[in-house]
Amino acid sequence: MRRVASALARRDLPTQLVRGVEPVLEPGPVAMEDLPTPGTTLLVDDAHALDERSAATLLHGVYRRRVTACIAVETPLFSRPAPDAFTHSLLELGSRGFALRIDIEPLSETKAFAFLRECGADALDEVTTDALVWMANGSRALLYEFAEVATHAVRHGRDPLAALREAPMWTRLGEAVNKNVSTLDHEHLSTLVALGRFPGLASSHAARIRPFHEIDELRAHGYVFQDDSASGALWANPVLAAEAVRALGEQQVRTVVDTAVARMLDAGGRWWSPPIATVVAEAILRDDPPPASLTNDLSRRALLDAARHANDLGRFASAEAFATTGIVEEPDDVALCLELAHARVCAGDPRAGEQVPQAVSAEPDRHRAQQIARAWEMRGFFSPTRDLLAALDRGRADDAEPDPSAARVDTLGFALQWPLARDHAQHTARTSCGYWRVWAWLREAHARAQLGDAEGTDQLLTRVDEFVYESGISGLDTAERLWALTVSLVTRLMLNTDLPLLHERIADERRRAVREGDDRTLGLAGLAASLSAAVSGESDTALRNLAAARARFHLIRKDMAAASVKLLIAQFIAVHDRIPEARRIVDRVASLWTDGPLSLRHDYVAARSMIDALDGRYDDAARAAAHALRLTAGRPSPLLRLRDLHRAATLGVAGRDAHEERARLLTGVAASVRRFWGDAPVPLVSGHRHAELRAALLRTLVPQSSPSPLTEADAPAAETAPLDASSLTRREREIAGLIAAGMSNRDIAVHLFLSVRTVESHVYQARAKLGAESRRDLGRRVARDALASSAPAAPDASPIP
Repeated sequence: MRRVASALARRDLPTQLVRGVEPVLEPGPVAMEDLPTPGTTLLVDDAHALDERSAATLLHGVYRRRVTACIAVETPLFSRPAPDAFTHSLLELGSRGFALRIDIEPLSETKAFAFLRECGADALDEVTTDALVWMANGSRALLYEFAEVATHAVRHGRDPLAALREAPMWTRLGEAVNKNVSTLDHEHLSTLVALGRFPGLASSHAARIRPFHEIDELRAHGYVFQDDSASGALWANPVLAAEAVRALGEQQVRTVVDTAVARMLDAGGRWWSPPIATVVAEAILRDDPPPASLTNDLSRRALLDAARHANDLGRFASAEAFATTGIVEEPDDVALCLELAHARVCAGDPRAGEQVPQAVSAEPDRHRAQQIARAWEMRGFFSPTRDLLAALDRGRADDAEPDPSAARVDTLGFALQWPLARDHAQHTARTSCGYWRVWAWLREAHARAQLGDAEGTDQLLTRVDEFVYESGISGLDTAERLWALTVSLVTRLMLNTDLPLLHERIADERRRAVREGDDRTLGLAGLAASLSAAVSGESDTALRNLAAARARFHLIRKDMAAASVKLLIAQFIAVHDRIPEARRIVDRVASLWTDGPLSLRHDYVAARSMIDALDGRYDDAARAAAHALRLTAGRPSPLLRLRDLHRAATLGVAGRDAHEERARLLTGVAASVRRFWGDAPVPLVSGHRHAELRAALLRTLVPQSSPSPLTEADAPAAETAPLDASSLTRREREIAGLIAAGMSNRDIAVHLFLSVRTVESHVYQARAKLGAESRRDLGRRVARDALASSAPAAPDASPIP
């Protein structure tokens, strides 16, 4: 409306603005003198909220052509009749020839991200930005208010997503949210409340407690997200669901929840929903009067589900409360004892190991115990991990195969015993299936990469890719897929194999994570996004993503595998001149893991050597490089040893026999790996430019052929010279241009009627032809080339035949 008023003012046409706010007035007769003077354009915002008298005056004025008006009115959802006669009459103005109707479409994802940039939301991390776009549901008003609140929260050191959830009702944001939900009727509000109260509810279970057509309509209009898992889990827009709770009122909400609980319990276990079970467990903790259909068995099952869910989210106090309540009735329940031990060990209870069962025999319990053992191993709880692995061994049948224990493979990796780790992971993959086989392939791929087996690594990662993303293997949730992508990215970086598809999939999983919204998934999404941005040279984005991830899921601070990722992020941002920030990341890791396992200690000193060298502290860098060299001496880790040798030689601290050792190591790796490490490193500490040192150190992060040295005169020209994109095909140039315009691969696929994989293939081929470092770099280069080629020729230029 402001833009309409400005456009009319430029034409010297007077305007009068009217806003509908539903004032309480006594109805009166229609008064045509209430209309503005002839020649004045009436701008009516929120016309559906006008009082009865104003509405009648406006309609009569339009029908009698006494007034020219620009009227904004909200149309009803779900193709239903307008909720009142006035709104219905307004919508009929166009069909009767009294108005030109303009439907404002909801913002697309691409336009929403551009809108956020215009709102100055550049300080937000990528997970928050994705969440704002999802929760705004195409509404410009909501997105604008979200951006204001989120940006204010970041400036004051608060989590922007928490600030949105806690925003008071009587604010501009509260008004915008209320307006977005006001078009829903009572039944749709009830369904939205139910799905918001039971996040992750399977579609089949949702249809048992609410009419399916209501769920489908809410999903079609963006209020609800349905994932593509086998269960079709449903997640409500959290901000809009919270407003639906306020709109319905406490009594109605309690009725909706109690009805869902009663239907599940009345089934006697014939169908079971963990999200609904968690509500049952919370009622048990509060000592609420239990429903008549709540048996002891169902009560135990609900408490177990709630304890397991709380442990996964890092809410160990809640998990202990649920598990302890269940154990009162069943003190020998192995599953509950496992959850209680998990909660107490992670909370730092010194006597927590006493809760570890003596033997774990049942298959579901063994599966969970293996997950817990790996979590403990990653957080440095080595003693209880040994006790739990011993309990698994005691509970295994005599004729059973050894357990597919991820913790055992990780222990070998932490000790840099990569041949043993590879063999153990390979055996695990042969003797397991589904969920465990995928993780075994990932671990074997990482071990083979450390041994320089590029072909074997690529084959295994392709297999993981096909099973997880093409076949949709069951058992992996979004958080686990994000971690699998992070491991795949780290592994491919070691061998400098193709990365664009991984970056796109991390972005896709990140968007899925914000719809699920739990702290664990958001934290892992932020960590994966941070590494992706750091590798792509976007240091500011990487730092914002990492800070947000640490704040949302505190267990990322205490996880050894996450610590290795953070050290890698620190080195990449240091290469792009963010030395102080990189040093702070390394210092935080050191405060927890200086006495950690061998691999983590090595990663720490290797990161130190690179950051110190880039900071000009060559003596400290040399000492750290020498320390890293000592840590990998005699270890069966050829690729890591090659990196250490190159870094030490670059910093001038490699011994006399380094050349012979390097040659010996190269004979045992794949030919595709030898081409990256075949050139002997040259000491570059003194008498060389900083750019050459940075390029040489970058090789130890991402192996690449040695760049030809540039002279001082050549360097600026290489940076600014326009690029000849004639080697690209027409389709590749077209896609690169759309990338420069800010479109994602998915948007480009829709725009050009292609599959996403076809677009990804074109992007990869174009990057390879031009040597672009990232997808965005490709877009920038092609846009710069198009600009250079479209510039007018100089006056004395010779004509082109």
